[in-house]
Amino acid sequence: MSGIRVGSYVTHSTRPAWGVGKVFGHSQQHVLVGFSNVPEAERFKRMEMRPGLLERADIKDDAELDSWKVECDSTCHYIGVVAKPKRISSKAQWTREEAMDRFLNKYSNGFTDAWYRSSHRDARLAQTALWRELLPGTTLRDLAVERPHIAAQHILRVLDLHEKPLLHVKSELPRVRAAFMRTEKMTAFLIALADVLDAARPTAAQYDAYLTAFAALEFPAKKTPITWPMVTALPFIAHPDRHMFVKPTATKTAGDGLGFDLKFKSAPNWITYERVLAFSDDLLKFIKPRSGEDMIDVQAFITAIVEK
Repeated sequence: MSGIRVGSYVTHSTRPAWGVGKVFGHSQQHVLVGFSNVPEAERFKRMEMRPGLLERADIKDDAELDSWKVECDSTCHYIGVVAKPKRISSKAQWTREEAMDRFLNKYSNGFTDAWYRSSHRDARLAQTALWRELLPGTTLRDLAVERPHIAAQHILRVLDLHEKPLLHVKSELPRVRAAFMRTEKMTAFLIALADVLDAARPTAAQYDAYLTAFAALEFPAKKTPITWPMVTALPFIAHPDRHMFVKPTATKTAGDGLGFDLKFKSAPNWITYERVLAFSDDLLKFIKPRSGEDMIDVQAFITAIVEK
């Protein structure tokens, strides 16, 4: 933990799902760290000064962490925090009808447009169909214990779409392939994924368990957290009726543009994802009378309206 002091931004080496934290207290033997993705009642952690436990995060500031005014004693026991001010929702830049005009500027016939279907929707539907062919019903959960390597192979086959892949072929997809080689960690990951997929709406505990299991596939743990596209691709492919694929910049820009506070953080976390699902459900209700069908169409709508 060399170089870590009060004010440093850090990540926990074995708890990447906690997100980025900030050091608020430092003594000879302990530190007090507040983590952005941990529920409020548990977010301040007093930890021993052990090598490798915390790593410097590659950021220079964080508006939320910097707003916390934390008090601790000389041995880094948490005393209290001054509540951060509530964010005021940003004013919408566009109405939904204006956003639809943006979508129609790209796809003149909307969601039935032949170019839209060939350039976007058909590829996503093909991935969903392949998932359902390879991993129908309880197959994912059944393979988790007995043959996790087979489940990993099936998932990689679904992701490895040569035309219009969902994940970035030079960064995200190779990273997932490498992670899925950790067969000894696959059972926990597959069960956590199955729990998320089987729920009509996952709970915070289920989603946090999924994020933790996904991060555990990477060894040694990387300083850069797993990305939003990596963690949202599989639920989106398996159930595009209720899960959303998150492209960070586009999703955040669309939320800001339409005046919807996503509580967005760059590291995957349940609070942001729950807000993304609420935002996506809201948009789906808007586009359904206009021939939109599911989250595939919502994701395409978001991407199109933020393009310049």
